[in-house]
Amino acid sequence: MTPALLVTLKASKQDPALQTRGDRKILVTGIRPDSEEEAATALWRASSPPAKCPVVTMRDTELAIFTERAKQTRHCHKIGTEIYTLLEGEMIIEAAGERYTLHPGDTLVVKPGIWHEVKRDSRFHCQVVTANCAGAQDRHEI
Repeated sequence: MTPALLVTLKASKQDPALQTRGDRKILVTGIRPDSEEEAATALWRASSPPAKCPVVTMRDTELAIFTERAKQTRHCHKIGTEIYTLLEGEMIIEAAGERYTLHPGDTLVVKPGIWHEVKRDSRFHCQVVTANCAGAQDRHEI
């Protein structure tokens, strides 16, 4: 186990998962043994199957990197707070009926109970932290 994990923008952009499904979890509440393993080195590198993706586990927080290729649905969280930070491009998020346009470096915090959806209208590279995460059972879709 490593005491820190450095995920560079360059390494995340080279991740094959972002080219196919459009997302990759880095910080997880529970490891999926078939595709993830606890990170052993401080410098994160993307992996291609059958290799497992290095992740860090945390009881109540998740971090994912995603692009416009990721499946996006309108959803809310009962107790989780999502913190979106745009790394590259331009991204629109609709939250509680309001449209927010994010530019590189912008952050949008979506509180629990707020219905929101990332729009896939343009190319972007984003990270999202889900704090106070209760896992899949906390995510509700329309």
